[in-house]
Amino acid sequence: MSDDKPTFSLVVPVLNEEQVLPDTYAALARVLESLDMPFEVVVVDNGSTDRTPDLMAAICAKDARWKFLRLSRNFGYQNSITAGMLAARGEAIMIIDADLQDPPEMIPQFIAKWRQGYDIVYGIRQKRTGESPLRVIPTMLAMRFITWMSDEVKLPLHSGDFRLITRRVRDAFAQLPESSRYVRGMIHWLGFRQVGLPYVRLGRHKGESKMNPLYLVGFMFNAVFNFSVKPLRMFSVLGLGILGFTCLLAGVYLVMSFLTDPPRGITTVLMLLLMNLGILSLGIGVLGEYVAKVYAESKRRPLWLVDYSLNMKRRVNHERHERHEKKRRRKARIAEQEQV
Repeated sequence: MSDDKPTFSLVVPVLNEEQVLPDTYAALARVLESLDMPFEVVVVDNGSTDRTPDLMAAICAKDARWKFLRLSRNFGYQNSITAGMLAARGEAIMIIDADLQDPPEMIPQFIAKWRQGYDIVYGIRQKRTGESPLRVIPTMLAMRFITWMSDEVKLPLHSGDFRLITRRVRDAFAQLPESSRYVRGMIHWLGFRQVGLPYVRLGRHKGESKMNPLYLVGFMFNAVFNFSVKPLRMFSVLGLGILGFTCLLAGVYLVMSFLTDPPRGITTVLMLLLMNLGILSLGIGVLGEYVAKVYAESKRRPLWLVDYSLNMKRRVNHERHERHEKKRRRKARIAEQEQV
């Protein structure tokens, strides 16, 4: 079947999903065939080491509407979905994970909201089933912490990467030059007309989850340091508080030196020194995270590299993102010259 002009594009990031991929194909094909519109599925392989590429080669050989983009290594989840969105050609572009925890049956509801005029339709995890509380509770707390810490744009609580965006949102997103990416935050930062859809997130029925405590902590730090300067401001406030407490304590000791014999010993001094040392070390660590982000941005390395692709007429790489960035810089230079 021809895929010349897909109206709807579905981006599916994968990493070692050989166990669930046949079920994913069946579930997505069943839903997409019922949409009665031209569609394509862009599967982005983030360097799988199992039989995922072989399974996708068979699927692509059977159905030309399924595309396969294999990256040269694991560039991270955020970069893989970025690659998929920039490769997509539909008027509406949606992201869904291959593990089927985000229900494909919700896709028509997302499309309905798009047809109502919304540019961004994001899923809100109203409830999670089939998962251990040891995983659900830390994840929910991390999401709340990210939302609380966001300051420039308040991120929706319990929203994920299960979302639909229009082509113009994708084109605007392609102009964002960050190397360190928190995609859901970047898309909400763009603005446009947005709406959330509540849904129940299911448990993974096959395969192994790629999320672990270390990944969750890294994900949380990446989100906070990309979309908030609150950690720096909190340390500024804390520093002022400690300074005020020190002045107060000095005043108390000064008064006590005239009225009575102040307590002697180095215990109090040692405690204050250790407390200040701990706070300073933590503050330097937070500052270091921001410096590391600046360092990563300054290198300007490609966000990803493509090993090969299937059923794609052009080779997708970081070049499209770079073209948008060069165009943006050229417009900025012209604007500066006009002001002069």
